Amino acid sequence: MKKKIPLQILKALEPLLKENSSLFEIILQDEYIIKIIDKDKNSDFYFLIESFTTYPKFTLLVNRKPANDFTKSVNRGSVLADQIGNEFKKWLDILEGYEKVNSIFDDPIIEAFASEYYSEFEIIDEDAGIKPFNIKQILLLDEHLENIEINIERHLTATNKVELEEILNEVIELRENLTKRPKKWVIKKLSFVWAKISKQGPVFIKEFLSESSKLIIKESVKFIFNKGIDLLN
Repeated sequence: MKKKIPLQILKALEPLLKENSSLFEIILQDEYIIKIIDKDKNSDFYFLIESFTTYPKFTLLVNRKPANDFTKSVNRGSVLADQIGNEFKKWLDILEGYEKVNSIFDDPIIEAFASEYYSEFEIIDEDAGIKPFNIKQILLLDEHLENIEINIERHLTATNKVELEEILNEVIELRENLTKRPKKWVIKKLSFVWAKISKQGPVFIKEFLSESSKLIIKESVKFIFNKGIDLLN
């Protein structure tokens, strides 16, 4: 697949693809040279390299959304090949900006819990944004998530139905992506699952996030997070 793409383009994009892969997904297809989309399933942002020409200069036809951080409109136009890295970086900066900014749509309680959990799991692996967990770790994480998926519906009420269904959907999505996403993405998603469970109250924390319940995670994450310190002990 990579030999269908000019080497100069690959070299320009490689460092950005490695460092920021938790933000986007590369879609394998035959219509464009490269198709990259926002990993947020609710987003329609994308970055396409549609075609290229070598005369009079090596130029790429780029189609992106959003065009910049002032609008959500589409921009389609020519970019010199030696500038493609800079253009892609601008698009990535917009995705990262959305990740960091607080808005009226964010639940401050969930954000606080998620930040607390994620801070415990400070990833120091250089490849954490690129490579997945190993098979043993994936199976341990999946067992933990399976326990949540099987048992959380026992707590379903008319009051919490929407919230628990949202948690359940995110758990299912996370399980489906344990072998497809890098470590950093998995831990960020897991932190938000835990945060949403925590918001449901102490009963949920005790059942799903107590120390005994998290032993399965302990073996999976030690030596990986927070400079090797086992914070779950």
